[in-house]
Amino acid sequence: MQLDRASLDKLLTLNDRQLQTIMTRLAAQSGIDPKEFNIDLASVASIRKALMTATDEDLQRIADQYEANKGKKR
Repeated sequence: MQLDRASLDKLLTLNDRQLQTIMTRLAAQSGIDPKEFNIDLASVASIRKALMTATDEDLQRIADQYEANKGKKR
């Protein structure tokens, strides 16, 4: 998964529903059951704020964790 500042900035231009869809898909690809990943629009706004302040090191850690968990069954 490529997660750099440019990719993140593109994600953050999406509206909340679009970002919610992307996050749900990424969670599913990371091994989280989408039925258990019940994210609402208020949560999306909170996650958006956190992502806006993420450092490059944070982004690398997120990408590493995603890759490590990708495809695992939970």
